[in-house]
Amino acid sequence: MIKRIKYVRSKLLEFLTHKIALPLIAKFRNKPKFLYSMHELLQLEDGTLGKDLAIYLNKMNFKLLPNYEQHDCKHIILQYEMDEAGEACMQFYFLGNKHYSIPVVSTCFICFFLMPEYWKQFYKEYQKGKIGKPFEEIDYNALVFLKTNDLRKIYQPC
Repeated sequence: MIKRIKYVRSKLLEFLTHKIALPLIAKFRNKPKFLYSMHELLQLEDGTLGKDLAIYLNKMNFKLLPNYEQHDCKHIILQYEMDEAGEACMQFYFLGNKHYSIPVVSTCFICFFLMPEYWKQFYKEYQKGKIGKPFEEIDYNALVFLKTNDLRKIYQPC
């Protein structure tokens, strides 16, 4: 029974994200174009954000989604998995980091009700976000050349 509930939840979250939220957000998002392909990222020096991003995406059998490369870079810097729990935890981190966008608030709201077994983890991530450095006005096209571990020291709370 619990396995079935988690399956239905997973499909619901997938539908809400990929069929409603991402297409809707893409219409209103005005971010600088990400300049690199997966192939170009894989050519970067080991340990850089760009190469680590490409390696992780390949490992998960994911592609670079247009307009979401910055989001994926945040996953790598903050070390949140690109799964339901990791995504939800990262959004609670951003809520604690005072990033009050519609996607962050709505994701937190939905995940709070659909994922009660993660409430303690959500609170922990929210608290981490409160002390983390904000992700504001960052040029991700330049960030891909920097060492991932150096970026983690800057953006991850101790």
